Amino acid sequence: MLSTRRLQRSTSFLRSSTAHGAVAVAQQRAAAPRSRTFERVVPWLLLAPALVPLVVLVLLPYAGALLYSLTGATLADITSPPLVGLTNFGAVAGSREPPFSMVVEATAVFTAGTVVGSLGLGTLLALALSSMKPTRRGPLLALFLIPWVVAGVVIGYTWKLVYDPQVGLANAILGMFRITTVPWLVERWLAIGALVVANIWAAYGVVLLIISSALANVPRSLVLAARIDGAGLGTITRRIILPSIRPAMLLATLVAFISGLSVFDLIFVLTGGGPIYQTETLALMMYRLTFKRGDVGEGAAVTVLLFVFSALLAIAYVITWQREARKWS
Repeated sequence: MLSTRRLQRSTSFLRSSTAHGAVAVAQQRAAAPRSRTFERVVPWLLLAPALVPLVVLVLLPYAGALLYSLTGATLADITSPPLVGLTNFGAVAGSREPPFSMVVEATAVFTAGTVVGSLGLGTLLALALSSMKPTRRGPLLALFLIPWVVAGVVIGYTWKLVYDPQVGLANAILGMFRITTVPWLVERWLAIGALVVANIWAAYGVVLLIISSALANVPRSLVLAARIDGAGLGTITRRIILPSIRPAMLLATLVAFISGLSVFDLIFVLTGGGPIYQTETLALMMYRLTFKRGDVGEGAAVTVLLFVFSALLAIAYVITWQREARKWS
């Protein structure tokens, strides 16, 4: 009788433990989809503070520009413009005054000069600062970054004073060497060169910041080992430092390209696209078509072209980055 009761108790215990185990397994299976859903949602929640401004301030305006580029919108009729398809793009590409090819040429030269100059100056300054003591490096870095944080309009007026044919600093320096006064902003290629110099001064700061951050992560043991082996400064820079900061160089190149491609305020203040559209870039063409001629559709078409060029640069950067990442791995 006693053994029968014990058997019943053990059987009931096994049944209850089995039931509890089944319930636990069911709860785990029910919790698994929830955890997977949570894992999928969390990254997007963390990215939301960056994605929301990107969508609202960048993607939506460009989407609006794309819609307007397909219409015959003007400043007088911007609410219900007629659809014209790709007519605006054809009108922009076939522009005669100024020729669209001349605008693209000026944009390309200005952008390329900005990239080469800002990369060279920013990298040289970053290398020079990296060899200094931290107590000196910090104040000098802050000083060199001042042009980058100053508004483009202020920089434009500053350099307009520098290039002034009567009292400008540029001609004053030439006068010290008894060189004839130069009209910096009158002849086309000389004016574009002057714009490039001004924009390099305004844009090198971001390159300096990126390269300085990358140099801080270069292993000092490699540099010290190279010095012990008798390598000179040029060899160390070329063989160790520059290959180590290649990812940062790629990023700085992309930033310099986009900053050169989208500059408006500095050129607008210095030359306004003149003389006679000689220094007009795509950014100034967009402004002229939209606000001076009142053709919102054609201005939006130029905006879309600028966006496409920037997107192509970003895609090229991503492809190059992936190739370099395969080499590093």
